[in-house]
Amino acid sequence: MTRRVSIKDVAQRAGVSWKTVSNVVNERPVVRADTRAKVLTAIDELGYVPNHVGRELRGGPTRSLALVVPELQNPYFARLAELMQAAARQRGYTVSVEVSLHSAETERAHVRGRTARPVDAVIISPSALDPADLVDRDGGPPVVLLGERLPAAPDVVHVAIDNVSSAADVVRLLVAGGHRRLLFLGADHAVRSTGTDRLAGFRAASRFAELPQDPALIRGAGSWTRESGRREVHAVLDAGIEFDAVVAGNDLLAVGALAALHERGFDVPGDVAVVGWDDVAEAAWARPSLTTVAPDLDALIDAALEAALGGAGAGRGESVSGSDSGHSSRGGSSSAETVISHRLVERESTRAVPAVDETA
Repeated sequence: MTRRVSIKDVAQRAGVSWKTVSNVVNERPVVRADTRAKVLTAIDELGYVPNHVGRELRGGPTRSLALVVPELQNPYFARLAELMQAAARQRGYTVSVEVSLHSAETERAHVRGRTARPVDAVIISPSALDPADLVDRDGGPPVVLLGERLPAAPDVVHVAIDNVSSAADVVRLLVAGGHRRLLFLGADHAVRSTGTDRLAGFRAASRFAELPQDPALIRGAGSWTRESGRREVHAVLDAGIEFDAVVAGNDLLAVGALAALHERGFDVPGDVAVVGWDDVAEAAWARPSLTTVAPDLDALIDAALEAALGGAGAGRGESVSGSDSGHSSRGGSSSAETVISHRLVERESTRAVPAVDETA
């Protein structure tokens, strides 16, 4: 594994002291122009990423973690960040929340430790990483994956609910309610992702229930947003495709589906039932309120922190899995995996609102 370029390496290349390098990096006006130019050339040649000088010289832990999420517009990630910070604080750690905006370059920099601020471990919900990015980390910090599963990362711990099983739970609920033509909203073409796992569980349970296997009922969504859900349901209705339930890849897609159905005059759940994932706060306040798969967020955060801090303490390259209540661990050829429990929260979008007895 290649050693990370340090401030001392830059100082040696430029023929100056590390304090001079620090002054250049921090743009202090105490360095001569020719010396500054030599330091900047050395930084460029070595590919040095500025770090906190004190931490580099000590080589000790920072007692800080990075939580990297693709966006904060999704209330699931905003809530995750809030709870993660609180739980880490109880353990004596700080968490910096980094938003990748679905940038592969940004996510790659974090898992390889190529950021200005060093951390003891990175907890990331990736949206753009390739499996190779996790294999060739070049001495980066311990990494914990949340949600999205990427293969070929032997020293990376993956923490998530069982997306295949939870999708099967959704299908069973809808079949029990008499639904036969289920529209899956949010299919993607990744090698392995949350979307592909949920679609796999949906397909398996649909075949078992002998539901129609109509390719027109499997629909991508581009981004998993309210607008995407609304747009795709409108497109399906415009195409004349019949369905009596929507299984949306997350709650935002489901909320968008609810909006489209309302705009087209459909009754939910009388005409069409709708189910999502994540149990964001908006799900309970939607009208009708949304049935959804709720992950055990406390267990997920506990397992992620346990893996991150265990990995940081054990040293790079050693995978750690949690075993507390609320989740189970299993090792594999590609990575350690911690499966978090989930529950199906049934609300108005899949069941009729109880009638009010006006004579009472």
